[in-house]
Amino acid sequence: MCLFHFLAVIATTFAQISDTDQLKKCTKPRLTPAVILDVIMANYTRSLPGNPVPVQVEVTVQDVMELSVLSNSFTADIWFSSIWYDPRLAYSHLDECRQNLSFDDRFEKLIWSPNVCIVNTKSAHVHRSPKPNVLLMLLPNGTIWLNYRIRVQSPCSMNLERFPIDTQYCHLVFESYSYNTASVSVNWMNNPVTVLPEISLADFDLSRYRTSRHTEVYKAGEWYRLTVEFEFTRKYGFYILQLYVPTYISLFISWIAFCIDTKALPARIVLGVNSLMSLTFQFGNIIRSLPPVSYVKAIDIWMCTCVGFIFASLLELAFVAYQDKKLILKSGKSNAAISTLVSYMKHFEPFHEISSPPPTIDEKKTMSRTPSTATNPSRSDLDGLDTKDLEEEIAEYRKLAYARKKWRLLDFGANVDRISFIVFPLSFAIFNVVYWTYYLQDVRISTWT
Repeated sequence: MCLFHFLAVIATTFAQISDTDQLKKCTKPRLTPAVILDVIMANYTRSLPGNPVPVQVEVTVQDVMELSVLSNSFTADIWFSSIWYDPRLAYSHLDECRQNLSFDDRFEKLIWSPNVCIVNTKSAHVHRSPKPNVLLMLLPNGTIWLNYRIRVQSPCSMNLERFPIDTQYCHLVFESYSYNTASVSVNWMNNPVTVLPEISLADFDLSRYRTSRHTEVYKAGEWYRLTVEFEFTRKYGFYILQLYVPTYISLFISWIAFCIDTKALPARIVLGVNSLMSLTFQFGNIIRSLPPVSYVKAIDIWMCTCVGFIFASLLELAFVAYQDKKLILKSGKSNAAISTLVSYMKHFEPFHEISSPPPTIDEKKTMSRTPSTATNPSRSDLDGLDTKDLEEEIAEYRKLAYARKKWRLLDFGANVDRISFIVFPLSFAIFNVVYWTYYLQDVRISTWT
């Protein structure tokens, strides 16, 4: 459709024949294309028709098959047209009624052409279905329109710093390969690029394009260079579903550990470790489809931050568990010290009796005059009573001290979990605001029109 529209524009521009004149002129006998071709090619030579020859270029993008970040290239089917004027091929004086003559690629080899080509391609070939898709149209005034339908693979300026919320730029560069600025003046048409609306890629949108023209200096001289730059915006919905949402879920699962009792250590460890492993597995699946670049990407920042949050939750768990272990060790040492003290007190009184000096004669008389009654307990009874009371008091003190330490630690662990349950989500929310605000805005300084 675009092709026929273009032909109509050319016919309107160069023919300029009114309906009345057309009816009047077409009453004359018409020549066949073969006769016209024999006449105009009788004295034709493949030399420059003039200096410099103006050449106009037009591109129609029919389809974009692939944009590969691994090969830094894109593959597209395009209609590539070049238009120039050669007065030696004019035939309006031979047949005033014929609007144009159409030829295939064989006629191109017989005439002079500016040899405009795409100089930055990795590969390119003319479609054959089954014959080469080449059209050469000759207008009555000597204007030539040469059109190729080609498949081209051209390089892209890949920058994955914002992946997967990135924009990539691919280029097609046109030059006259055989003629410099002294022989050929290459320029864009008024409507240089046409993109068919049916173009659709799985992971990119062809959002816009721009054209430019400048002079390129080589050792052999100066060449006119035409450049068309295509902007491809990545569709990141796939990565939202396959990467970002699972990482959110993994983080939320790791924070459930803050709601579990500090004594349920295995359950809390399982939650944290499983979240960390699933996050690593998801990141590995995405990174395998990307080239190994040396700079930090947006996805790297996201994954490293999420891993850092999960690792910090494991550190919080280790800290609380360490405090619990320290309490157990302290209570064990306290029990050992108390047991040693009790054992020492049991043996203290007998040792005192053996080491004390014997009573004097007066003390013996006093002791003999003192009646032995039931109210005076023996030393063994006193020893037993004092030791028993001491053991009970020490045991009671030990229980109270252990209970105080235990509840203090339990309250400390619960407070740490309570604070973490607020600080971790709040910090992650702040990170999300900064991350999405930065990467969802277009920070590229653009000169596009």
